[in-house]
Amino acid sequence: MFSSDLSEDQLRMRLGHMSSTHCQVIFSMGDEYVPDYVDKKALVERLCRAMGGAEKVEIEYGNHSLSNRVEEAVNSIIDFLKREGPKGWDDPWS
Repeated sequence: MFSSDLSEDQLRMRLGHMSSTHCQVIFSMGDEYVPDYVDKKALVERLCRAMGGAEKVEIEYGNHSLSNRVEEAVNSIIDFLKREGPKGWDDPWS
């Protein structure tokens, strides 16, 4: 699904429904499963654009599972949830 071979229209058809939801794309810039010829920065931009402007987080040197950058990934998720998550009575951060 996240192949760099997909066109902008194909990505939008698969991911466009996410545009009404606050989303964060965390991308492992050292992903061992993404071929070297793929421009990873351009790919994550395309994914975010197809999702209607999702927030992007590029984890430098992160492997596919981010097992070598767990703290950085988790902190990114927590920061995102604090900004974009529940507000008011159901806010777990207050």
